[in-house]
Amino acid sequence: MPTMDDLPVEEFDPSAATRYMPNPDFVKTAVLVDVAEPGAVTVLRTSFGEQRMRGPFYAVADGAGSYGAAQENFEGTHRRDGPNTWVKQDPVLAYRSAKRCMVETHIGDHRESCVVAEPGDWVVKQRDGELMVVGPDAFAERYVPADEGAR
Repeated sequence: MPTMDDLPVEEFDPSAATRYMPNPDFVKTAVLVDVAEPGAVTVLRTSFGEQRMRGPFYAVADGAGSYGAAQENFEGTHRRDGPNTWVKQDPVLAYRSAKRCMVETHIGDHRESCVVAEPGDWVVKQRDGELMVVGPDAFAERYVPADEGAR
């Protein structure tokens, strides 16, 4: 079995992507972690591997696990639903991966994480260009085709 270093890095393929809306009933719990130094890097251990957050970020729990989300990105794509609960608002572009590959997440010039996508996983592109990997069950729980998203 190839190691992570042997896997190709996936370049997002917009021709394979479809627009999806967040499921308006999918609520996340998130707490702001304000760091003392704005450029400080915090290393998180997540279900998908190591994540490096630069500056303030949200610690997010959404049923499938927990992860970090840069404060500006998170607040720009979610609306507050309660004291520590949020609902995603922004549409995404996504397609199923046909092969085992690496997907790198960058926030600006900072590489936040590097995740293995398995065949059948979803490669998701956020409004700001951030890429992420979402498993099939989690994707079905979180997103609906864009024409079904307006309820």
